[in-house]
Amino acid sequence: MWRQSGRGSLVGLFLLLAACGGKGPEQGDIGFIDGFFGGLIADEPRAALVGREVLSAGGTAADAAVAAYFTMAVTMPGSASLGGGGVCLLHDAVQVKTEILSFLPKPTKAGDQFSVPGNIRGMFLLNARYGELDWSSLLQPAERFARDGHAVSRAFVRDFDAARSIMSSDPEAREIFGNGAVAEGKFLRQVELGAIISNLRTRGPGDFYDGSIGRLFVESVSSVGGKITISDLREYLPVLQEPLKIEVGNNFLVFPPTDGGLIAARVWEAAQADDRFEDADAAGRYHLVLEAAARAYQAAAQRGGTGSVASAAELMQGFSPDAHTAVRPSVAIREDDAHDGASIVAVDNQGRTVACSFTMNGPFGSGVVAPGTGILLANTNDSPRAAIPSVAMVVNEIVGLTFFAAAGSGPVVSTVARAALETIEKSDGDLTAAIARPRTHTTGDPDVTLVEADMSVADQDGLRALGHNLQVRPKLGRINGFYCPRGLPRVQTCQFVKDPRSFGLAVSSDE
Repeated sequence: MWRQSGRGSLVGLFLLLAACGGKGPEQGDIGFIDGFFGGLIADEPRAALVGREVLSAGGTAADAAVAAYFTMAVTMPGSASLGGGGVCLLHDAVQVKTEILSFLPKPTKAGDQFSVPGNIRGMFLLNARYGELDWSSLLQPAERFARDGHAVSRAFVRDFDAARSIMSSDPEAREIFGNGAVAEGKFLRQVELGAIISNLRTRGPGDFYDGSIGRLFVESVSSVGGKITISDLREYLPVLQEPLKIEVGNNFLVFPPTDGGLIAARVWEAAQADDRFEDADAAGRYHLVLEAAARAYQAAAQRGGTGSVASAAELMQGFSPDAHTAVRPSVAIREDDAHDGASIVAVDNQGRTVACSFTMNGPFGSGVVAPGTGILLANTNDSPRAAIPSVAMVVNEIVGLTFFAAAGSGPVVSTVARAALETIEKSDGDLTAAIARPRTHTTGDPDVTLVEADMSVADQDGLRALGHNLQVRPKLGRINGFYCPRGLPRVQTCQFVKDPRSFGLAVSSDE
C-alpha cells in the first residue's frame, strides 16, 4: 500500500509504498535511490515531477514514463488523452537490448471518425515488460489529479487556446472545460475521467478492452455517432518491433520502423553522405535537410505503411546543393503545422531508457469527449491534421550504454534527425542548442517550406535564394531529450533538455 510523502507541494499527492521496520527507504519510497537516479523530460510539468518521484523511489525508466503518461492524460489531455496512441523506443542497458513498442491509434473495422485507443494497453505492456513498481501505484497520482482536481498549467492552456475552434462544438468538452473558460491556475476536476483511471488502476487494462469499462466506452462513443465496437477494443494489441539501426562508430542510432522513423533515418543518412551536412553553410544545412525530408516523406507516402523506403542514395538522386528541386507529389503524408501530441523521455540510474511520442491524430484529436468517461477521442489515422510521432536514440548494444534519446511531437521528424546530427557527431555536441535552433518543415506536398519566425533574416533569404517558398510560423513542434557523451550509466555530466517552445519540465538528480 502507498503512504503519502511528507512534501506539501503537488508531489505530496504521490503516495508511496510503506517502509517496513523504520530502516530507511525501501524500493517504492521517495529517496530510495541515493545519488543519481536518472532524469525525465515531459511536455507538462506535473507529469515530469511525478516521473521524478518514481525514479527517486527506485522505479525504472519505464515505470517513470507510465506514471508521467497517465498524469499527462489528466493534465494535458488534448495531447495525450487515454483515447490516443503512440510509439516508444526502449533500450534496456541491463539486458542489453533495444526494441520498439508501437501502440498507435487504429481505425475501426467499420470505418469511423474516431480511432481505437492504444495508450492504455501500450503503457501496461511497457510496465509489464520493463517496470519494477506495481501498476496500481503508478496510476494513483493521475487518479487523484482527476478526482480531486488540479490547477491548470500554462502548457495545457496554450494547447487549448490553439484548439478552441475544435473543442467548441462538443457539449461534453464544453462542460468539462468550463465552456472554454480555461485559464492558467484555474482549478479543474475531471471526476468521470478519475473514475475510469481508478478502475484501470484496480482492475487493469483488460476491463477497458474487454470488460465493463469497455462496454461503457463503446456505448458512450455510439451516443456521439461513433462506431467503435467491443470487438475493436478486444482485438487491439500493441506491437513489439525491431528498430531501424544505423551504425555510428561503435554505437547504433536507432529509430522505429514506422513512417516517422523511416523518414528520420533517411534524412540522417542523406545528410551524412559525403559530409554534406558538415560542409554546408547555415542556409545550406537547412536546404539539405529540407530536400531530404521532402523526398523521404513522399517515399513513405508511396510505401503506404508497408514495405521499405528507398535508400538515401536513391532518394537524393537529382539533389543540388545550389537549388531547390520540387518532388513529384504522390499520395502525400500531410502534416498540419498546428501542434499534435506530446512526448516523454526517461532514463534511470541503470541506463535503461524510454522515449515515447503520443498522438491524438490532430490537436485535441476529434474534439469530442465520450460522455460519462471524460476521455477525449482521437481522430482517424488519415486526418490531415495528424503529425507523425518521432523518436530516436543512440545506444551501445555490446556493453549496454545510452548516449542520446529524443522524442518529438508535431511536425518535427526531420528536426529530430538534425538534432542528432548536431549533437552526437561532435565532440562538443550541445543538445540544448540543437533543440533551440529555429526549425523548418516540409513534406514536399504542398511544395512549401515552413520556417519559424525567429529564424534569422540571412537564413531565410538564403533559403529563398535557393528556391524555397517560405511560409513563416510562430513555432513548429516540440522535442524533448537528453545527451550523455560518455554513455549512461557511467558517471558524467549530462544534458536533460526540454524544448524552449514548450512549458514542460526537465528533471534529474545530481550524480
